[in-house]
Amino acid sequence: MSFLDAEFLERWAGAEHEPLGGVSGTIVMKISGGPDGKAAVSLSFSDGVLRAATPGTTRGADLTLEAPWELAAEVVCGDADPAQHYMAGDLKVSGAMAMWLELLPAWRAAGSLGSPG
Repeated sequence: MSFLDAEFLERWAGAEHEPLGGVSGTIVMKISGGPDGKAAVSLSFSDGVLRAATPGTTRGADLTLEAPWELAAEVVCGDADPAQHYMAGDLKVSGAMAMWLELLPAWRAAGSLGSPG
């Protein structure tokens, strides 16, 4: 299993997660510099719980996060602070900033986005 492969996404969506606040909606992560170039993953949340993680983008996403491959893996798995990288400009955020502001403290408190590894 490696970051964002089919097994990673299946385990990520199927794992038990602590709710990340009350976040509901779709987050798209656009990732550059991966092994196969650019990658994207769509995350569907309901009441703070990750319900689905699928490859590619979803039309009408509420929030979009953009980061280089290594940083994306680190923030998803809890090895880097998303707030610090957002403030440094390494993690770009667009869309529903209210959703970002609700997600961020819960994400930081949980230590990860509930990833499987």
